[in-house]
Amino acid sequence: MLEKTIHSIVYLIVGIGCIILGFTCIFVGDNILKLTLTLASISLVANGLIKIWNCFTHHPIREKLTFLLLKGILDISVALFIVYNLSFVYHSVIILFGVYVLVNALILLITYLLYIRYHIKGRLALLLKCIIYFIFAILLILHPETNGKYAQIIIGIYLIIYGISGLNDFIIETIPKEKTDAFKKLIKIPLPLFITAFTPQRLINLINELIEVEPKQTKLSVKKSQQTPNLEVIIHLAKSGTAAFGHMEICFNNKIYSYGNYDLHSRKFFDMIGDGVLLIADRDAYIKYNVTQLNRYLVCFGLQLTAKQQRDIKKRITYLFSNNTENWYPDAAKADMGEIPKGDYKEISSDLYRYTNAKFKKITKGKNKKFFVLRTNCAIIVDYILGSISSTILNINGLIAPGTYYEYLNNEFMKKNSSVITRKIYTQNDFIDEDD
Repeated sequence: MLEKTIHSIVYLIVGIGCIILGFTCIFVGDNILKLTLTLASISLVANGLIKIWNCFTHHPIREKLTFLLLKGILDISVALFIVYNLSFVYHSVIILFGVYVLVNALILLITYLLYIRYHIKGRLALLLKCIIYFIFAILLILHPETNGKYAQIIIGIYLIIYGISGLNDFIIETIPKEKTDAFKKLIKIPLPLFITAFTPQRLINLINELIEVEPKQTKLSVKKSQQTPNLEVIIHLAKSGTAAFGHMEICFNNKIYSYGNYDLHSRKFFDMIGDGVLLIADRDAYIKYNVTQLNRYLVCFGLQLTAKQQRDIKKRITYLFSNNTENWYPDAAKADMGEIPKGDYKEISSDLYRYTNAKFKKITKGKNKKFFVLRTNCAIIVDYILGSISSTILNINGLIAPGTYYEYLNNEFMKKNSSVITRKIYTQNDFIDEDD
């Protein structure tokens, strides 16, 4: 997940492989999924045997030996269960896919109810999409044996489009840079949400392991170029709270531009819903506050932009912060203005106001008027700002998560011919020598 480069031939292999597998899913039917499950079982048996073999040949420490032995036995046990219950596992996979579609339908339903409550346009299209998702999910869950073929057709189409995206990346990496502009504007197909949703937590575990071995890890700060980035995309990694799902924002001209559920008094439904609020803050103070006070890791991807791209970014930020917005003040700011009694206001928006010179704008109209962590979230705003200069991430799930953007930007960073030129991960070690 923290590789520095990736060879262009990988994009070619993945692209062709996904296209072949996609067409196979569409035209072969349920046999391909059963074959895939059988191959996965063989792989699990081989993996389990290797783990058990390592227990007796590499002589690991006792704690690790027990773990490897149990993991090897578990892998083999799961493989045998799949082989001897192939039809049951096949139907279970289809049902799980139906549950996944059902969850997306529920997200659309909640969004639809928010649109009704706050008179936001686009309700009819959202409702129709929600109904289609519900019907498809119920068909898969109640009748997996007869409707599984439709799930495989959808998976096949996704794989074909993903494969075409991989071939596009291969072309960008292999032909001269000045001839790649036409390919860079193509839509990017993200990994499925059930994979990228867990990216932030996987990254936290990986960074913790790296720091434990070597506090001054070189993998945490990598440059492809000596040029200074014009723009940064910052992704937050947190162990708990809504930020555990990930949070992200843009840094441009040394200012942070963010969108979130900053109004403590409007939060509902376990802080997942609230008024949509935009933030402007000083970059360095903002990064230090999040790392040292909130105990987060911050992954900063630096982009090198042309003069025109910088003008386009500035135009979108200006439009976003000046249209359908009004000034909003956290409790600490209201106390300073004499609107409420003085007090020790500790919610995050008050802290950002004190420590990072943050200013806030509340959105008064449009689909982002209400923040919803599973739909209208921080990543949607980042995607809007970057949409003027880079490839658009196709919103397959109805949701672009911070984990989706990390996978996209990290993939771009590993390419030779991309505008993502730096990747820096901020930890508390970056501020250990600074005075409080």
